[in-house]
Amino acid sequence: MSSQSGSDPEVRSDYGIHPAARPFLFLGDPKIKRNFIWLPLGGLIIASILGVLHPQKHPAPWEMIGGTPIPGSWAIFGFIAYSFIVFAAPVLFKLLARKEDFYGEGGLPDPEVSTDPEITGEAHHD
Repeated sequence: MSSQSGSDPEVRSDYGIHPAARPFLFLGDPKIKRNFIWLPLGGLIIASILGVLHPQKHPAPWEMIGGTPIPGSWAIFGFIAYSFIVFAAPVLFKLLARKEDFYGEGGLPDPEVSTDPEITGEAHHD
């Protein structure tokens, strides 16, 4: 079958995808999703090595054990903060999420859910 006819699944799979999103479609690959943890872990290792090779001139008090600075402490604290944000996201979503019609705007011009007087038929007459 010709791809010009529009029946080719590869051609139809791109319908509805914004052109700016196309370069990032590889992120949906299960192999990429499964191995994504290696990126932040590799960043932690590199940042820790840099922290050992180039220690901070004036470390914060919580970055010290006794009088000795913790090598790469900023990388460790950054990774902990990153992990906290990632793990807190689902909980925060459940706590903060609201229904689509929470503000009473409806979304479609439906008299049952709309607050627009022209749609509900309650137009104000002067």
